[in-house]
Amino acid sequence: MGTVMVVCFVFTVYLIHHGHSQENSTDTLLGQDSLIDLLNLDVMNENETVGNSGTSILPESLNDTCTITETNGTYFCYCLIDKDHSGLWDFAAIRKWIVNSNYEFQFDLKCVNFSKIVLPWPIKAKNIDFVRVKSCTITGFFTDYGNPYIETIPDHLRVMDISDSIILCGLKDLMSLLFNFREVTEDYNCGNDKTLQTLIYTNVTLEYNLEEIKLLKNDQSENSNEDVIGAGSNMIAKTRELDHRCTFSELEQIDLSTSSTKSRYLLSIQTELSTFPMLTFYNLSNTGQSEIAKEFKIWWRFFPEMKLLDLSYNFISTIDLDPSAYTWSSFKIKIDLRYNNITELSQEDLELLGSLPNVNVDIRHNPIHCECSDHMIEVLEIINDDTKWEAMGLHRYDYLKNMTCNLPDILKGRKLSEITKSDISCPMFSASSPAPIIVLSICIVILIVIIILLTKFRKEIFILTYTRFHIILPCQPAEISENKTYDAFVSYSSQDEEWVSKTFKELEASSQSEGYHQFRFCLHHRDFIPGKTIFDNVIDSVESSRHTVIILSKHFLQSHYCMYEFHEAFQQSIIERKRHMVVVLMENIPEGELPTDLKRCLKTFTYIRRDDSIFKDRLIFAMSHKGRKETKSISTNTSSDCIENPVFSSSEKDVTLRLETSRPRHDDSVITLSQIVPDLVVGRNESKSNGYTLA
Repeated sequence: MGTVMVVCFVFTVYLIHHGHSQENSTDTLLGQDSLIDLLNLDVMNENETVGNSGTSILPESLNDTCTITETNGTYFCYCLIDKDHSGLWDFAAIRKWIVNSNYEFQFDLKCVNFSKIVLPWPIKAKNIDFVRVKSCTITGFFTDYGNPYIETIPDHLRVMDISDSIILCGLKDLMSLLFNFREVTEDYNCGNDKTLQTLIYTNVTLEYNLEEIKLLKNDQSENSNEDVIGAGSNMIAKTRELDHRCTFSELEQIDLSTSSTKSRYLLSIQTELSTFPMLTFYNLSNTGQSEIAKEFKIWWRFFPEMKLLDLSYNFISTIDLDPSAYTWSSFKIKIDLRYNNITELSQEDLELLGSLPNVNVDIRHNPIHCECSDHMIEVLEIINDDTKWEAMGLHRYDYLKNMTCNLPDILKGRKLSEITKSDISCPMFSASSPAPIIVLSICIVILIVIIILLTKFRKEIFILTYTRFHIILPCQPAEISENKTYDAFVSYSSQDEEWVSKTFKELEASSQSEGYHQFRFCLHHRDFIPGKTIFDNVIDSVESSRHTVIILSKHFLQSHYCMYEFHEAFQQSIIERKRHMVVVLMENIPEGELPTDLKRCLKTFTYIRRDDSIFKDRLIFAMSHKGRKETKSISTNTSSDCIENPVFSSSEKDVTLRLETSRPRHDDSVITLSQIVPDLVVGRNESKSNGYTLA
């Protein structure tokens, strides 16, 4: 699409949505020296004045506003248009007036207080090759749409310069263009694309009368306000449906600077529907750009002759270029990124700049932050190392060394080459730094997690610190040393003998080598004394052991002797008033299958599941003597300083069992098994009680 038409349409869409116009600025950013030289034409050479009174060079209405000079068959017309002559300069009337002239015309128009002129797009006229407009209000901009006459006019305009001006849109013309946009012709759309060499369109604002749209809506016209807004919104999409392309075969310079309403789709539409084979200079400075457009990253595809791209005075924060540009050795370009928002340089940025020998990027006058960062340290190392600087191909960027810091205040104004790593040394914390809060928050979270873990796994922690590291933590039960023959009497069913023998013999063998007191267990198949009755052996074994380990399984419940051993151990616990018994749960047993006293024991005494992940540690901890300094008390009770025995399960309840007298040697006349457990009868004849067969 034609460059100026794209800009106009983008403005139109923007203003339809926002419903207001910009304040006009009197300051315009000019292009480079070559562009200024081209436009600073001597149009006021009074020595060559032909005169504008009584001649037919221009319409008589312009005699008081325009001064005409002639050089080599070209009329230079300088027109100063004030309020009294507002609206008299009409391009269509001038085009008709000079149609048969053999002279070339160039117009330089300047308006006072934004006086009006009539200038319809596409500014096509025979014999007019230069039009410059400054500080004017342009009317009739869309009136040539649909005019068949302009299709007969060949391209002629070389320079078009509109700056610091207002385009006043007529609603009728605008709507006609919006709703019939697919029918726009190539001549109207592209304008003078075959002859145009310089296009300047800076600080131009579109204005239109909102009251006209409201009136249109109130009159219930066919084209309502919503229709206009919808058509304007879809205009960008409609441009892609046009069946022609504009070829700006002579266009060398485009200046679209100083505008805050440039659409992000502008370049996309331009490059899709137009070609620029000769364009060398493109100015988008002061247009609110926040990044380098993708079309400029691969400029060689759309602008093969581009030599200067001006993106200064914008808000670009990164040097984002296509690294593949290094392959195009025939294309050389300067990209002006001065006065943007580049605050940080990195080693990757310097490597990119050095790898593009045909691209020269100017990033001077950007607010570089010299605050502590890994990127800044890397950059300073490269700047201060001439060998590395040259090796990276940065000799073209020596100006970087003279760039100054903007932040922090202590380094403001200092050159990068004068700063060392020590100058940007990072304090541990600063007054405005969030680091203390972050560190404190992390510490609090860690502390909370530790407390939760200690609370939830305190038993396991006590056990593992003792069994793995041989450390007795505070608040563990203190034990009084006892002179017993065995550490534990193991009560088990013959059906479980293989597992018991293997497990407890391994504990005996390994305990000494691992630094514990060497365990000694009483196993009835190995340690019972021949000649004694089973009952006496059981009583002797229980009394001579610090603990009784019950290997509880379904086989255990079905064994008369196992149940007898259990009751002896239970009675011993009562007599010693301590947790004498340790229960190893071999399998899950329904609660209904357990005798009442076993249920009570599982809630009172230590029990360990065979499938526990730290089964061995729990068993060692339960049977070990955690020696401490003995007190002078003669009591044999086990005192608990802080917490229960950590081997207990979470469902254990502390039950205090007291018996005022010590149990004597087994003597039925004093205390019998049937007295301790009344429903268990021991004799030579078999009897059944509670479903168990007893001998």
